[in-house]
Amino acid sequence: MSRTEYSKAGHIMDLVERPARRRLSAALETLSVTFHGMTAHPDEHNCECHWGSAEELSLLKTPDVELEPDLLRRTWKAIDWTDHAAVLRRILPQFATSLAAGRVESESGPEEAGYSFARGRWQQWPVEQAEAIREFLRAWWVQSLKTGAGPPSRPRSLRPGVRPDPADRRRLAGRHPT
Repeated sequence: MSRTEYSKAGHIMDLVERPARRRLSAALETLSVTFHGMTAHPDEHNCECHWGSAEELSLLKTPDVELEPDLLRRTWKAIDWTDHAAVLRRILPQFATSLAAGRVESESGPEEAGYSFARGRWQQWPVEQAEAIREFLRAWWVQSLKTGAGPPSRPRSLRPGVRPDPADRRRLAGRHPT
């Protein structure tokens, strides 16, 4: 490919990615507005020896304070919140931004982040909140497909420049975003 052809190809890809980036940015902004001021339930608690300190817990009960990355990770991964939905609402703008930026790494891959959403039962939330999450998830999915930057820990066959592996195809058969 000549330098000119390469430059044209890059420009075309940039034009294709822009709408996806704008959609994702708009979805993240909507999450920030929709979940602004949310806090964990005042009576929420968790085990200090497994989750964190009383000071860290107080941050979840304080609206719109940015959490350190490690605290954010421990929060969304914890499975024993009394009101996981309220905790998820509290961290959602920062959590979604971290997901979209590829900063959420885990041993289990993006599925573990999905379990956090599922534990919150977000589809049962008020319509405005559920729609904001739905649009974020769709926009993130589209952006991931357009850029090839998808969620971390994707199968080797889904990485750019790697030939598909039949084992990955069999394992992923029947899976698709909702």
